[in-house]
Amino acid sequence: MTNYQSNTNARIAYCVQANLGARAASNGAAKVLRSAGGPGAKLSKASTVSNEIRKDGLSVRGRHGIQKTTGDYAAELSLGSHDPIIEAIMRGTWNAVPLELDAADFTSMTTTAHTIVLTMGNPIALGIRNGNIIRLSGAATAANNGRNLRVTGLSANTITVAETLTVDAVADVGATIIRPGKILSNPANRIARYFTVEEYEGDIDQSTLLTDFVWGSAKLTMAPNGILTLDPGGVGTGRLEALPPAESPYFDAPVETTGAPMAVVDATIRFRDEDLVELTSLDLTMDIQPSAPDTFGSGAIKYAPDVFPGSLQVSANITMLRKSLDVLSDFIDETQLQLHILAVDNEAEPKDFMSIVVPNLTLGGVDPSALSKQGGGRTQTIQIPPALVGIDTSATGNNSMIEFQTTAA
Repeated sequence: MTNYQSNTNARIAYCVQANLGARAASNGAAKVLRSAGGPGAKLSKASTVSNEIRKDGLSVRGRHGIQKTTGDYAAELSLGSHDPIIEAIMRGTWNAVPLELDAADFTSMTTTAHTIVLTMGNPIALGIRNGNIIRLSGAATAANNGRNLRVTGLSANTITVAETLTVDAVADVGATIIRPGKILSNPANRIARYFTVEEYEGDIDQSTLLTDFVWGSAKLTMAPNGILTLDPGGVGTGRLEALPPAESPYFDAPVETTGAPMAVVDATIRFRDEDLVELTSLDLTMDIQPSAPDTFGSGAIKYAPDVFPGSLQVSANITMLRKSLDVLSDFIDETQLQLHILAVDNEAEPKDFMSIVVPNLTLGGVDPSALSKQGGGRTQTIQIPPALVGIDTSATGNNSMIEFQTTAA
């Protein structure tokens, strides 16, 4: 009986390679991608055309040229689901050492409605940066403990947060300030990573295997009543294999992400120093522009010798109900702005989270929707093109174009 492949009985897994040309071990630390579809792995070949002119007006069959590989996927975001891919696109390494400050660092602290005031110690010098998520532990005012607090400002002895705190003017010597989880910023020295990607089709028991693949882009998409998606894509050197059943699946036991996907309704978006409630859509893209050049020289090799990324580009589009012309004024005045996305799990505080901060941007356009006889609110779409997102070199910043923080292991 012939088996035909169904749409559902498939699995996509990936694993980092030791280096270029070294396929990841089949029993290595492979991870399953939470696939929601997408084009997947593609192999293309240039067509080499014969230019022979024949009297009979017919053509000689051409030949295959250089082969190319790409991979583009749709994937739902959950805690830890994309961490290796994000790390690869950022070309850095997650810093998994939580920052923990106590009375030895700042002597004592008090709180106002939105600030944590240290008696001694500069929070910037102690390692806290604008956009970080911090938590208080052991504070005398219990209501301030165990909450995710978004840092929106820093000064010589003060941490300003977006959340509302319970005011306590009594010096607290027992409190601890923690930056939980791990953090990832753009590094000074870039790290190149290559991956082996497997698309296993269970009904026909065969795998498509890409090697020397470079994750190059990821697009975060948010819409009402939806799941956060983070769609990754990349480019390979051109190496691709169709494995027979005896060699499929290639990865023995790839690890699956088991947590529930993150819902848009639980996320908090901060833009222009306020938490927004009027968003209708948002997307954020980062892209290192990987390219595999056409080369030749060995008849046995018909693919590129390497993949060459370019500079990081970050862009975004935001659509929201129009409540004023303030955003248009920001566009006119070229106002420097920050975008902070905080996605959380549906659980009690302190909630596990993924935080994304774009600290230094200006607007590239503010376009209102057309007026209409139909009911509904007028919207405006804000464009943030790659050219208007830059590195944050301020004293309170992260010296990065985009920064991630997560409580995933």
